[in-house]
Amino acid sequence: MSFDTDHLVERRQMRRKLSIWRVVAILSLIVLVVGLGLSVAMNNFGLNRQSDHIAKITFDGVILGEERKLKLIKTLQKSDAVKGVILSVNSPGGATSGGEAIYEALVELGKKKPLVASMDGIAASAGYLIALPTERIFARRATITGSIGVIFQYTDVTKLMETVGVEMRAIKSAPMKAEPNPFSPRNPEAEAMIARMIDDSFQWFVDLVVKHRPFDRARALELADGRVVTGGQAVQLQLVDELGGPEAAKDWLVKEHKLSSDLELIQWEPAPLRDNLPFGLASRFVANWLPQPIIELFQTRNQVGKLDGLVSVWQAQKSK
Repeated sequence: MSFDTDHLVERRQMRRKLSIWRVVAILSLIVLVVGLGLSVAMNNFGLNRQSDHIAKITFDGVILGEERKLKLIKTLQKSDAVKGVILSVNSPGGATSGGEAIYEALVELGKKKPLVASMDGIAASAGYLIALPTERIFARRATITGSIGVIFQYTDVTKLMETVGVEMRAIKSAPMKAEPNPFSPRNPEAEAMIARMIDDSFQWFVDLVVKHRPFDRARALELADGRVVTGGQAVQLQLVDELGGPEAAKDWLVKEHKLSSDLELIQWEPAPLRDNLPFGLASRFVANWLPQPIIELFQTRNQVGKLDGLVSVWQAQKSK
């Protein structure tokens, strides 16, 4: 009888322990879910942007003037919590029109918020262009920058077509329509037309350099020969102001604009994928769980085919 009683007591104690562990497990799961939910909300819904802070926006890769980035800049401009902005640039350039759109948006942002630029590995051509309207430009010593200029490229495949026996015919309203054409022999008049377009955009680019940098037009034209330079060289040439990264840029903002040194530096960015996914609100959570390579695949897909027309971009050439 005593054995049965002891066994019953032992079983009750075991059940009580199991019940306690079940409660602990359920509470832990609830805490985990709530924590993840808050993390997603903080990142995707901007809850961490409600208190005073310094914002950081990043332009990484080819510049296209994406609408989401332009909207983000406008949102920054309207936020009372943003006391200053650091523009982080890591781009070889991109579409000239895209750089122009971003430049104009940053000019407007600079009228409302203290704005500085921090160049990372590369900030060349249109990547340099978008840094111009900031109050101060910081660069790493090994940053590649410069490449002030505009380029238009097209392919001539007429010899290949002759080799394979293919002939391209076209009926057009005027001789300069759809010129230059990769399927037609070189047209000097068409190339002269493109050269005038390039020069017009180039002069505009130089005008912006003169407007924002501490030298005259003659010096700007001398530097606008397409050369690339390191961040260290750029300081000497006055293309940038100072060596340093985001922290140096933040310190300058705090000192120059008498901001609190306790202000947190918070990254602002549009959700990388949610605008391309269905189901609205759920897409934000899905995007948060997707592996980064998948997100980058979507971003790369969206960029393919958009870099056309006049471009301001630097790309290292392979030696022959």
